[in-house]
Amino acid sequence: MAQYEDKVLHDVDGIKEYDNPMPGWLMAIWWGSLIFAAGYLMFYALSFGEGTMDAEYRQQTTQDVAALQAYFDAHPLVPPKPADLLAGVKNAAVLDLAASRFARSCAACHGEHAQGLIGPNLTDDRWLHGGSVEQIFQTIAKGWPAKGMPPWGRALRPEELAALVSYIRSLQGSAPANARPPEGDQVAPEPVPGS
Repeated sequence: MAQYEDKVLHDVDGIKEYDNPMPGWLMAIWWGSLIFAAGYLMFYALSFGEGTMDAEYRQQTTQDVAALQAYFDAHPLVPPKPADLLAGVKNAAVLDLAASRFARSCAACHGEHAQGLIGPNLTDDRWLHGGSVEQIFQTIAKGWPAKGMPPWGRALRPEELAALVSYIRSLQGSAPANARPPEGDQVAPEPVPGS
């Protein structure tokens, strides 16, 4: 400590305050981080570089939507016949499969009882993108990415998609508590065979 004796600023009650400079390596890290932060801010946030992160995100989203559309153009999803989709409404095994899939994949947006949370209410007679079983099948399969509905056509097997349509159709008119207000056009549901 003898080397710092000449740099003592204060000496109060035996406590000495020294005026020592920061080590050079620590100052280099400090100035380097400030210069890096300024460069990073100008290049990415203020868009002095090639493009903003927002523009890159929008470009990537456009490419992903185009790739998804190309996939569905090359591998069209042919929905089952409406009678087959409606027949699943009376099949307990189909409804059990669909209820578990709905709980895992759909309940986060549409609610546990399809009453609607972020997504629309699926239990009333109003539909944003068509309420026939074929249109519901296409909505689940292709989604509506612009509105936040992911396309499930590549993630689910065709029988799971069909089961989900049957399950959603079975919930029509169930009137769960705290249901989201109706949205879209009124669509009369197709009659279920054998009802």
